[in-house]
Amino acid sequence: MTVAAIGYLRIETRDSAALMAFGTDVLGLMDASLEDNQGARFLRMDQHPFRFMLEAGEQDRLLAIGLEFRSAAQWQATCDTLAGAGHELRPGAEAEANRRRVSAFASLRDPSGNTVELFWGRKLDYRPFVSPVGVRRFVTGSVGDFGFGHAVIPAPEIKQTTAFYTDLLGLAVCDTLHLATPPSRVVFMHAENPRQHSLALYDQPHPAGVVHVMVEVETLDEVGQALDRAKRAGHPVIASLGRHVNDNMCSFYVLAPGGIAFEYGYDGLLVRDWGSYTPTVSTEGDLWGHEYNFPGVNDQA
Repeated sequence: MTVAAIGYLRIETRDSAALMAFGTDVLGLMDASLEDNQGARFLRMDQHPFRFMLEAGEQDRLLAIGLEFRSAAQWQATCDTLAGAGHELRPGAEAEANRRRVSAFASLRDPSGNTVELFWGRKLDYRPFVSPVGVRRFVTGSVGDFGFGHAVIPAPEIKQTTAFYTDLLGLAVCDTLHLATPPSRVVFMHAENPRQHSLALYDQPHPAGVVHVMVEVETLDEVGQALDRAKRAGHPVIASLGRHVNDNMCSFYVLAPGGIAFEYGYDGLLVRDWGSYTPTVSTEGDLWGHEYNFPGVNDQA
């Protein structure tokens, strides 16, 4: 295992003010108040300097996934392995590494076209995390070593993309979900931390470049309070409260301004001994709940 966690996301947005307000006022994240010469805005949830970088642009989409390595040696070995397998890596310039508050990074595209940034040496921020809506803390590990949560990304080239993440980056498959409507598959993968999955691949395209992003809090009350905030603010709730089969997460889903879906949950499964874990195959995504309602789809006659 080499990838330690999913560290951050870079998101392009046509309305960074609206997305920042959603992140702080609905999700309960903290404005990191970082200076950036390119005008990006940053959302923080723990001791990491930020977890979401919001960059102004002409689209609303995921730009890149930041995957964290615990050491320079692991990072370099993985970069060498990728280069040896024929993948073209772009070393990050020092100025760009400083923007990300990392010691070094390199970027490349996976076989489905998703941009991945591999990094090590995150420069932590030890100022207290203060949620503007009173979230006590997000579940990210003692120093953020579980990552910010998880992301599900489109991977139409599912076989090659799964092999890229498992054979070359060292992630491991923990569950495969087969869906009937539409006929599709989701491959869930864990990193070198106890979170049941940190990244998942959906074998269909998606216009936003990400199917959903998950953040986790410590209590059901905090989930319910976030659901109330989302409804009061008029953001579409696209999945009611429910509990997943594979990772036990109790959550709801809401659309952020621009159309990226966020899952807000608690009670996710933590696996302390991956050596004794048996990967599963599922045909149902939910134990209960999660009634889906997509704007413009469910309301059609």
